[in-house]
Amino acid sequence: MQYKNILSNIRCEINKIDQEILFLLSKRKKIVTKIAKKKIINHIPIQDLKREKELLNNLQSLCKKYFLNKSYIIEIFKIIINDSVMLQKNIKQQYDKNKFIKQKTIAFLGPKGSYSYISTKKYIKKNKKKYHKKKYDNFIEIFQSVKDKISEYAIVPIENSYSGFIEPVHSMLINNKLKIYSEFHLPIKHCILSPINTTLQNITTIYSHPQSFQQCSQFIQNFPHWKIKYTNSTSQAMKIISQMNTYTAAAIGSKIGKKIYNLQIIKEKIANDLNNQTRFFILSQQKYKINNSQPIKATLIIKNKIIKQDDIIKIFQKNHILISIFIPIIYILNNKKKMGFYIETKEHNKLSAINQIIYYLKEKKIFIKCLGKYPILNISNNNH
Repeated sequence: MQYKNILSNIRCEINKIDQEILFLLSKRKKIVTKIAKKKIINHIPIQDLKREKELLNNLQSLCKKYFLNKSYIIEIFKIIINDSVMLQKNIKQQYDKNKFIKQKTIAFLGPKGSYSYISTKKYIKKNKKKYHKKKYDNFIEIFQSVKDKISEYAIVPIENSYSGFIEPVHSMLINNKLKIYSEFHLPIKHCILSPINTTLQNITTIYSHPQSFQQCSQFIQNFPHWKIKYTNSTSQAMKIISQMNTYTAAAIGSKIGKKIYNLQIIKEKIANDLNNQTRFFILSQQKYKINNSQPIKATLIIKNKIIKQDDIIKIFQKNHILISIFIPIIYILNNKKKMGFYIETKEHNKLSAINQIIYYLKEKKIFIKCLGKYPILNISNNNH
């Protein structure tokens, strides 16, 4: 009976030590959490293999001092280190998830330096909200990103004041279910940029988006020896020539490209129309929440088989709504091509009148699709 009491006392000592070990492990975990947050804030990788190796080497040295088996201690601390790494990774994952939830994503045509990139930055600045910018290489991917809910919004160019509608975007807009959330205009200031300070006469090859060449056609005609190279965007053109070390290649792009791609501006103000501007749509799966007094415009598609163009115009006139764009189009309905009209109204504060027109046409069994009822934003006119 006496030996049991003796063991009980000794075991109590062990229990205290075990409790102290657990307390220290808990304390270690709190410090690991602090380290994880510091790493995340300062963009330091979570796992540091060099640090882990040093830690295990130090422990091996201490084993001799405390008369402990090296293999035994190393195995224990490998488990502790692995648990610490997993804890830090979980904290980082939760941080990224919360950050993504807080920051809505905007898809745009990239890379950096494109006019879509500039317009996206201006839109974010105007809204004074935190958004995550996500660049794509083409408009199909941009539309799909919003449809798949990867992006909350998409910013796409719809029309240029000189070259007209951007046809691929216009076609996708008509044949998709995305809503126009708002619109704004961006002044377009095309420049000739080169990786080396050169002259226009030395240039033999010029890169840019087809729309840019069209908008600067009068200037380009002065250099018939230039070889034209088409790119997916102005920013791609600037990126391509930035990787060259030649005075014979240049790109048409934005002034901001000089800073982003370390280029030289050879010539400014080269557009046919110096007041050139592009109209951008912000697209989303959700509708813009409008109050009754807010100025808005509406974009609609109406099937033209039953009703004539003049009759549609009269309906809008009767409701005191002015039309800015009225063009015949082909759209897809139930996988079949249909003929119809694409209509944009001028800005007004008659939301109830637009709703009345939509209701009236539906009552008459006339197909009508509302692409959006939305405001026109005023984006600041800063240099770019």
